Amino acid sequence: MKSDQEKMDLVGRYLAGEASAAEASRLEQLMFADEQLRKDFLAYARIDAFLPSIVSESASLVDFVQETETKKKFNRWIPVAVALICALIWVSSFSLLTSEPAEIAHFEELKNCRWINEKENPSVGDTIRVGQRIELSKGQAKLLFDTGAVIELKGPSILEIRNKNAAFLTLGSAEVLADSKESQGFILATPSSNFIDLGTAFSATVAPDGLSRLEVTQGKVNLIVEEDHDSHLLQQGEAIFVEPGAHKILTRIESGDETDQFRFPTISKPSTDDLADQSKGGSQITVPQGKLRTRPSFSPNPNVLIDGKGQSKQDSPQESLFFEHGSFGSILMDLGRAVSIRKINSYSWHQHNRIGDHRVRAHQGYVLYGFAGNHPPSAKEIGSPNSEWVRIARVNSDQFFQVHQKLDRPAQQACSIFASKGELGNYRYLLWDVKAPTFFGEIDVYETP
Repeated sequence: MKSDQEKMDLVGRYLAGEASAAEASRLEQLMFADEQLRKDFLAYARIDAFLPSIVSESASLVDFVQETETKKKFNRWIPVAVALICALIWVSSFSLLTSEPAEIAHFEELKNCRWINEKENPSVGDTIRVGQRIELSKGQAKLLFDTGAVIELKGPSILEIRNKNAAFLTLGSAEVLADSKESQGFILATPSSNFIDLGTAFSATVAPDGLSRLEVTQGKVNLIVEEDHDSHLLQQGEAIFVEPGAHKILTRIESGDETDQFRFPTISKPSTDDLADQSKGGSQITVPQGKLRTRPSFSPNPNVLIDGKGQSKQDSPQESLFFEHGSFGSILMDLGRAVSIRKINSYSWHQHNRIGDHRVRAHQGYVLYGFAGNHPPSAKEIGSPNSEWVRIARVNSDQFFQVHQKLDRPAQQACSIFASKGELGNYRYLLWDVKAPTFFGEIDVYETP
């Protein structure tokens, strides 16, 4: 442990349940500002091996968590540590001074609930106060607000009640229904954005690292990342990811009409007008890692990704770029110069000609990185502490579409990555660290005007 003894004594008291409210508050402030203390807390609690299992149990958006080799079980620390670490990293303290009535909601339903704080054991009908933090370790809890708004939490989740028409979701999954006149405009805030209900229903998920997902199930929701950023109106059936960080990167994924026209609800079709198109003569595609799939009848051609069009049919290996079965790799694009990038779109299409539910290679799964210099770092450096690659966004369309069965996966997909305001960043090189067996048909890169 690298933190000083005083801080670690405080950590020990907290985990033992002996810390006072003042001590717990001080620990929160210290951990919020001290990355080393957060690391030491994790080491102390020894929960490393269990974070991935907790995340997967909650259907988290974190797609590429590597399993640790540690197998020791310290179950008593898991819910406390998950709650504290997530809350401290992403949530600043909120004032409880408010003109709102102290009691503005109650527990409507509780199913198989287990609470992070074992001393808390609410019952159906118990009131909920402004400023109250609801920390659900397992199970489901339905909250009914006096305005008529309803929030259904699925554990593990942490939710703080802000006022009669607002709450802050720190971690986990929540479904919101606000269809009464009094509940219109209900705000569900997350570490990366605000979701403003416009008399409708939506679901939100927040991963431990702050990656948020919004899906509209009825009506409309206004997404506001920050006050001076562009707002984004999402309608029924639409969904979007919001990456944490300075740029607040948004990822929209949609299913297409499954024709060679590549028509999508809001994402533009493959284009020759983008910066990377081979007709411009300035971009190159290479494959620094992994083995591309080849057949006796054809050899893979990376330039299919910058020819301005997608595949002409649902199962066209010659017009696709993809890796060998069971193996993945990386795709590197050199734009020829560092440019301000506004948007990056990727397209895939695959459905077996004879087996309708075989759409495995439609799945888009990758992490996108950028680099502005003239000589790109090695692709092998990705993930290392000293890597110069800048992570832009993470994509997992299966998780986005909540694929549980083969037919849940759309055969034709488009992913659009853009910033909530301004540019994605200034880059010459773009690197796709591919983590799915995708039939890529086209990648378009648009420069900031």
